[in-house]
Amino acid sequence: MLRTLLLLTLTTSAFATDLPLKPGNLLAVLEQARKAPKPVRILVEDGVHPITETITLGKDDSNVSWIAKNAIFTAGKPVTGWQKAEGGLWKATLPDKAWKFEQLWINGRRATLARSPNKGYYHITEAVGANVFPDLKQNMNFHAFSIPEQQYDVLKAIPQAERDDVLITVTHAWAVGQCRIKALNDDALAVQIKGRSRYPFVEFEPDQRFWMENFRAALDAPGEWFLDKAKGELFYHPLPGEDMTQAEVIAPVVDKFIIMKGASEVSFEGISFRHSNHLYPAEGLHDGQAATTTDGCIEIEDSRAIDFINCEIAHTGLHALWFKNGCADSTVKHCHLHDLGGGGVYVGETTRPTDERVNHHIVIDDCIIQHGGRLHPSACGIVFTHTQKCTVMQCDIGDLYYSGISAGWNWGYGDTASRETLVVNNHIHHLGWAYLSDMGGFYGLGTSPGTIIRGNHVHHIASHRYGGWGLYNDEGASDTIMENNLVHDTWNAGFHQHYGYFNTVRNNIFAFGHSAQIQASRNEARLRFRYMNNIVVWDPSAPLLDGGEWNWKFFDKTERGDPKDSLVFRKNLYWPTDGKTPAHLTKTHFTWIEWLKMGRDQGSQFADPLFVDIAKRDFRLKPGSPAEKIGFKPWDLTLAGVRKEDTKWHDLAAKGHDYPAWEADAKPWPAPPYKIDQSFERASLGTLAIRGAKYSNENKGESIGVTDELGSPIGGTSKRSLKIQDAPGLTHSYDPVLDIYPKWEESGTFHVAFDITAQEGADWFFEMRNKEGQFAAGPYIRWQKGKLVANNGKSIPLADIPPNEWFRIEITATTGASTYDLTLTRQDGTNSEHRALPCQPTWTSAHYLLFSALGTTKTAFFVDNLKLEQTKAP
Repeated sequence: MLRTLLLLTLTTSAFATDLPLKPGNLLAVLEQARKAPKPVRILVEDGVHPITETITLGKDDSNVSWIAKNAIFTAGKPVTGWQKAEGGLWKATLPDKAWKFEQLWINGRRATLARSPNKGYYHITEAVGANVFPDLKQNMNFHAFSIPEQQYDVLKAIPQAERDDVLITVTHAWAVGQCRIKALNDDALAVQIKGRSRYPFVEFEPDQRFWMENFRAALDAPGEWFLDKAKGELFYHPLPGEDMTQAEVIAPVVDKFIIMKGASEVSFEGISFRHSNHLYPAEGLHDGQAATTTDGCIEIEDSRAIDFINCEIAHTGLHALWFKNGCADSTVKHCHLHDLGGGGVYVGETTRPTDERVNHHIVIDDCIIQHGGRLHPSACGIVFTHTQKCTVMQCDIGDLYYSGISAGWNWGYGDTASRETLVVNNHIHHLGWAYLSDMGGFYGLGTSPGTIIRGNHVHHIASHRYGGWGLYNDEGASDTIMENNLVHDTWNAGFHQHYGYFNTVRNNIFAFGHSAQIQASRNEARLRFRYMNNIVVWDPSAPLLDGGEWNWKFFDKTERGDPKDSLVFRKNLYWPTDGKTPAHLTKTHFTWIEWLKMGRDQGSQFADPLFVDIAKRDFRLKPGSPAEKIGFKPWDLTLAGVRKEDTKWHDLAAKGHDYPAWEADAKPWPAPPYKIDQSFERASLGTLAIRGAKYSNENKGESIGVTDELGSPIGGTSKRSLKIQDAPGLTHSYDPVLDIYPKWEESGTFHVAFDITAQEGADWFFEMRNKEGQFAAGPYIRWQKGKLVANNGKSIPLADIPPNEWFRIEITATTGASTYDLTLTRQDGTNSEHRALPCQPTWTSAHYLLFSALGTTKTAFFVDNLKLEQTKAP
């Protein structure tokens, strides 16, 4: 309060020195301010002030207020001299070839750097094995991957000098790797990246997505641009009706507007900061989480009482503001942060600071933070790392590709510097857009005692594969209160706790989680959370609880002092919109009666809460609502978001609320149809080279991987195949097992074909299992001691085939039909048809395929020309 009064006094009373700042006179005025009696007021004239180098502020720049009304600090320059070029493009020649940039704004709109595909993604085909790249001997999946032939040919055709600047962005669940190309391998259709990925390719994301940008051949759609750096020529494909002779085109020059260290009592009021640069590093950029590998275009460190009031930060390549370690008693108030390459306000660094440099008492208040993550998709609206007593309140945070607010930055229950974060009355909305996974409107990362999440309106959170939660406690979040929040229309549960201790979730409204309403992942012998006085509404197509029985049952291995039940549910109001109590609370477990017998949800009920208009998402309660009986206390739902007293400010925030294409655009990008046609000729040696395949290795001499020892002669000459190497002394006689999990519609008609040969003693079987994993229920083929048979129980002989002879198996099978057809083709070209071979009627899904070794010695069998396809869906 004392500091607030001081600010008001300084604003209304005479300063010791007033200095006018005209465009182009910045450095001179800075020197004058350093020498002048304090406090100093720099009066910034209206107009555009070019920033040609970063403003560096330190101790000598303390006690200075920068005040403006309509001043723009721009780190960009106009690009002029546009002329028509071939192919419907326009071209401008830069005045200096040394001018490099990877962003461009046309008439205030961020133009699209030439990319492929123009919308959506391609998919990595497989990991890369050893010997594909001469200098890559270990950790191959951190350095290389294979891509489809069509996309590989595009990269191969790019001239080497231009290829150095190509950026390949690969999604890794909650983060991205933005890769530069080091080398290509034509045989494996493989890309080796410069540097090292933060996460392994293929492992975290099945059907891992990527897109490519910044090369001339990708310039093929309106709104895209490309800079030929060698020639200094800028090309642009105009939008319909766009007149390039009249267009304002701005390209950035400087990365950072301000770097401040060791200052105090500095304020900026009424200034717009626009058009900052960012060039991806030559080695690529590989984020771990929340784009914390990215800097801010305004950075403050070891400084106190730094305020940004009524400012705009827009059209940036980095985060808008970054309070690095050592900052305190600072405010970002009534600021408009938008069109951001990164996120909005980042407070703290990822490495835990010494106690004296922990950031504290930093307030973000009444700000609009929208349209972020444009260069760094895992950026958040606001991030607190290792902070104390920081607040974000009355903000509007929307249209980012990851979380809205992230706070904590600890993993597990260990010591923590984080505590007492206050997140109150914010409007957090339209996040994710199905780009990434594992996100939340609010994301609490680790232990941060005393954190309060209150009065927020969180909605429309869409993840790619999993984890589009409203309120999310992760990695040991403890002693957090979540109350009076309205959360609705989330891809996954409105509330999720991965694991944590003594968190309280009370007096909230949760509605319309797409996959579930409440999720608890790790069951532990501690009081995980209390869930009380909440209203929960959902469509009956989704369950109330996410997860299996283990997530929700009593913890079995309690010790003295441990609670029998790690969860407290009490006095909640539940209402599926069909008005029926669900048969089970998860998809498969816990009837309501069973749940009550566990001692949970005493005083709770199933009843219509009587919202004013649930279809229009009006969650006010009508008179007579049963919510009163469970102790629910209504609050003013209109408080969330920027303050309503300033109608123009409120209307400006509302412009970022309307997304007519949300339902279409915020859906997970479809994986390509699961279809395998693998000859292994271009597969990397040592890899599985089969999408959705894996195996467990005991490291006793067994292995599965592509080999060049031999290939099938059937239908042509092959040099490579997949080798399944058996070994003595394995735990199970059926190991190793090649598991294949196809992403099929699980019922329908399927075609499977493969060439196979086995060494002496390398017995094997192949089968197709249902979702329940029932052994030998579906098509089953076994070769053992030179005899090929169908089915396991009452085996049907098919042929006598000696070791080391190649033959081909082709299977056509329809789930639920109880029979399948098989064609056998021998190495000499003869074939035999086997119709209506029996299988179990319980084989109703093709969920899981496998090749299993049955040998007990050092021997191997080989698979080639593998084809897997669903030919007819149900």
